[in-house]
Amino acid sequence: MATFTDWMRLGEARMTPLATLALGAAMAWIAPEGADAANAGSGERGVSGVRISIGEEGRRWTLVPTLLDGKVESFLAFREGMAYGENFTAVWYRKVSAADGTESWETRAFEDQDQSKAIRAVKEALALADSTDESWPVAVAAVAAAEPEPMVKGVLESDALAPLVADLEDPQPLVEMLEGAGWKAAWIGPLEGVRASDEPSGGVECPRSVVLGAFARAVEVTTAQGLAAGLQATTGELAGCGWCVPGWLVLFVNDWGDWTCAGPWTLKESQGGTGGGGQAGYCYYERFVTRTRIIQEAYEDSNCNLTSFRTKTETETRKKFASCEHVPNPPAPCPATPGSSCTSIPSDCNPSEGG
Repeated sequence: MATFTDWMRLGEARMTPLATLALGAAMAWIAPEGADAANAGSGERGVSGVRISIGEEGRRWTLVPTLLDGKVESFLAFREGMAYGENFTAVWYRKVSAADGTESWETRAFEDQDQSKAIRAVKEALALADSTDESWPVAVAAVAAAEPEPMVKGVLESDALAPLVADLEDPQPLVEMLEGAGWKAAWIGPLEGVRASDEPSGGVECPRSVVLGAFARAVEVTTAQGLAAGLQATTGELAGCGWCVPGWLVLFVNDWGDWTCAGPWTLKESQGGTGGGGQAGYCYYERFVTRTRIIQEAYEDSNCNLTSFRTKTETETRKKFASCEHVPNPPAPCPATPGSSCTSIPSDCNPSEGG
């Protein structure tokens, strides 16, 4: 099962010290006869390079936005920590428009805990191009997860406990208890409606739609104007609640650059008759290749204070493999690096499949 946590561990293993990255990754939902389905393939869709990481340690979630013509259309939220039992690990928030033009957000949870399958399901539902695959924090699976189910206040609408949870003024303690017991649940606090104060007279509820709208605005403004403008936009959107959402706002300033060769070819193995007899031999080589991207991160606390802002570079290192037919005259072992007697050694550094 591929999860956001697995991706983070893999990323740390393959990154250089320069690049420690701390990010706190067609379904029935689109009714075939509905207007939504008719529009599923229209417009230009993509996956944003902006990430929003919210929640405390152990309960942190990272939101990855999908875009339609440059505007946020949905967020796919990934649980960063380990799930207990049947806890949800991927929740999809999608903007929907009513006939009168008003907008709201639908929430659906994937019961399958494999986040890579959830990504595949979203990719198919939105008809995202293959070129967006590298924009996700988890590799896209070959098979999609089953249709996500409607979720309300942290549990599925079909859950036997859903009526009880819905009737509670503050369902957070119960839902978090269910999470701890391994229930099919996920309490993503800032997206469930919160209060700016614990005092009954001073508490102003900030509905989920307001928070998601603020996050969407932050993504769009950040993309166009930078992190500082994105944070200001979020604060403005939430001003009516007198509240901020503490967490990281992360911007991948550029996509991955081109692969560059980090070293020469090195001989790994030789096979065949390189010792003589007129039989062709084969030489197998590998080399390290790297690519980089720039990342900006900002952290805002619950008082709307920008407490951290930093820019860093993430570097990914991989191996590229190649083989060549080796037919020297007179016969000789494979050279330490590909020479004139080797043919078909690729000159580019892109670690494509099979080469």
